[in-house]
Amino acid sequence: MINILGDAPTIKRLETGLYSFDRAFENRAGEVGFPLGKGIEIFGVTYCGKSTITYGLAGLIASAQEGNIALADLEGFDPDFLITVLENAKFSGDVQYIQTESDEDVLDKLVVFMKDKNYRVGILDSIGAISPISEQEGAIGEANMGRRAKIMAQFTRKSIKILRNPDAPSIFMVNHSYPRIGGRGSDTPGGEVKKYLASIRIQVKRKYFKGKYEEYPDGSYVIEGKVIKNRWGYKDRIFWLFVLSGKGIHKGLTAMYDGFMEGVVGKKKVVTIGDKSFGYLKNIIDEAQEGNDEFFDPFFEALKSKPEENE
Repeated sequence: MINILGDAPTIKRLETGLYSFDRAFENRAGEVGFPLGKGIEIFGVTYCGKSTITYGLAGLIASAQEGNIALADLEGFDPDFLITVLENAKFSGDVQYIQTESDEDVLDKLVVFMKDKNYRVGILDSIGAISPISEQEGAIGEANMGRRAKIMAQFTRKSIKILRNPDAPSIFMVNHSYPRIGGRGSDTPGGEVKKYLASIRIQVKRKYFKGKYEEYPDGSYVIEGKVIKNRWGYKDRIFWLFVLSGKGIHKGLTAMYDGFMEGVVGKKKVVTIGDKSFGYLKNIIDEAQEGNDEFFDPFFEALKSKPEENE
């Protein structure tokens, strides 16, 4: 028998109600749900929904923990869209927007807010937009290689100390993916240290279907995520999130889509569960836009009735 002496860390998890997402973070004991109080890097190519799903997940976490959100946005954001996405996630609280003259100060202030127990989520959007003082004050063309990586190394080391606490906040770091120059594969800005110290790394992209993006007439789309690193469970797990145009992650549409992927919801000309028809997909998206949440209850029930693989 093995006993761990001292105050061993416990991993708190949040079941978001997003079927494939929660199960993508399953641990070896069969526990599902998103690990809380960790450093998370969400990365992908441009215009794939990174900020949108980060806002949505931040809203779900902060709402569940009855806390506020600190936002260090270095790219510029739409306040109305942020509010809409957070409202869609049932979040009600404060969003502290951090803005100072230098990006170094922005990250320092984000660390300060993460030490405040009233703030349950921090967002850095994005790593690729960090502009060191030397770059801002220097001439265009001057060499500043490695300075962003150094800043991120310091930020992640400061964050890790905060995340050791049992009641730590969750810190999301949004990042871009770009092809390597003269080589195969892709990489992300900000150096290697952030990869080592982030407990969770998630790669996201818009889902393809029959050679094109799976996008719908109103602009809604599906995100496919892959858990590249998960210190608290398995890696390489896949999940899907349905992003409702102008609203963010929609739980009902995500349940429907998870049902497609799990084979418990039919998708031909119309969407079906067994012998029951729910109409054309376009009409179902209209139900979501109109806020008819009860319409989607059967999709959640269909997923609940699906036997788990380990049963």
